[in-house]
Amino acid sequence: MDKKFEIKDIAYIGMAVALIETCKMALAYLPNIELTSFWLIMFTLLLGWKALIIVPIFVAIEAGLYGPHVWVIMYLYVWPILILLTHLFRKNGNVLFWALLSGFFGLFFGALCTPAQIIFFTKPETLDAALKAGFAWWVAGIPYDVAHAIGNFSIMFVLYTPIRIAVNKLKTFSH
Repeated sequence: MDKKFEIKDIAYIGMAVALIETCKMALAYLPNIELTSFWLIMFTLLLGWKALIIVPIFVAIEAGLYGPHVWVIMYLYVWPILILLTHLFRKNGNVLFWALLSGFFGLFFGALCTPAQIIFFTKPETLDAALKAGFAWWVAGIPYDVAHAIGNFSIMFVLYTPIRIAVNKLKTFSH
């Protein structure tokens, strides 16, 4: 894959950010049910490492809409983890694999966000107290992580095949 950005890459990134933001707004009424994970996986399969640029643009738009908060920091390191995992396994074409990866990412989303919570919201006397506070924050959010996992798994299981076919056509068409 070519490492430099081309005009088509910039167009794909713009469409990706618009699509992710639109889907996020459309599903905002459902707790932890989102298409962001799905689309980041699909656009990583299309763009490779270039998909990393989607994250800061998406986060900047989100921060502009909702105001900055600790989730901005979380998103800036958590979403790239998903892109990294996707890139590592990009040759896998098994829908169950991608559904499980997406589901487990949703399940561990809160755990991945915990370090930022500890750093920004605990003022304990000791590291032990900070870790306990972070653990308590993560455990309290497990029901939302379970919903996130089920949603991610289901969305990927249903949409992976038709969208992967479209992504593969885009790759073929653009080369």
